[in-house]
Amino acid sequence: MPAALGRRIKALRRLKLLTQQQLAKRVNISVTMLSNIERGAKKPSPQLLEEIACQLNIQEEELFILSD
Repeated sequence: MPAALGRRIKALRRLKLLTQQQLAKRVNISVTMLSNIERGAKKPSPQLLEEIACQLNIQEEELFILSD
């Protein structure tokens, strides 16, 4: 699940035309941490997921909607 979640975060970030640097700064984490999340190497905390969703201007549940 972390890899699928990471791919979803990456896709949504790109859809919102944000770089990793921009989103990482907005949610107060390092670019390395965001990269690890997007690759599925790290699992974000529930609080971080909430903040990522907020900064992407989406409902938190949308992070878990996986496309084919």
